Amino acid sequence: MAANEDDSPRAQEALGRLCQAYWYPIYAFIRRRGNDAEPAKDLTQEFFSRLLAKQFLRIADRERGRFRTFLLSCVDHFLSNEYKKEHRLKRGGEYTFVPLEDTSAEERYEFEPVEDMSPDKLMDRRWALTVLEMSIKQLEREYAEAGKAAQFAALQANLSGAKEAPCSFAEIGAQLGLSEGAARQAAFRMRSRFGELLRQSVAQTVASPRDLETEMNHLRAVLSAT
Repeated sequence: MAANEDDSPRAQEALGRLCQAYWYPIYAFIRRRGNDAEPAKDLTQEFFSRLLAKQFLRIADRERGRFRTFLLSCVDHFLSNEYKKEHRLKRGGEYTFVPLEDTSAEERYEFEPVEDMSPDKLMDRRWALTVLEMSIKQLEREYAEAGKAAQFAALQANLSGAKEAPCSFAEIGAQLGLSEGAARQAAFRMRSRFGELLRQSVAQTVASPRDLETEMNHLRAVLSAT
């Protein structure tokens, strides 16, 4: 909704966040639809150029449900139209998008599951992992701003709540100058804040609290299958 406003710093920031969150999931979807690497890059660039021009965002209606579903429908419709055209936006055109990591999009795609995963399921997988990554990065920024970068680094492995962590809380406490109990409490607070950030990220893309719970359950299901 913010990205759909008139040109403003808030709208530009919102557009940037949308591109950051969805660039690679969209690329993976287009790639899995049978396009080679270069055509997939061109198609992804063209799709986002239209998104940035707000041609797609103008028809986004929060009351219709989840943004992820809306975006998937837009990409599917876009590909159907593009396949009928003879031209493609060449890489390096008006808009340039940078993958979230240092590796290129195609290098990332090579690590995707080789089994027969449908394009929409692959996009869901990359969406879930991207939301997860963005929430972790936000959490890391918060800890760094609070002067607790060392605590984040020591406790990050405990975010999942898995029983088998690389280090015990006694070891982590000794590393941070905390008791075992204090280290355990610090890990609990970190997991709680991470959960809040994850919910906030997903809440921005749904229309109602009911949709949020449905989307959170979907996110957990996708991640548990990853």
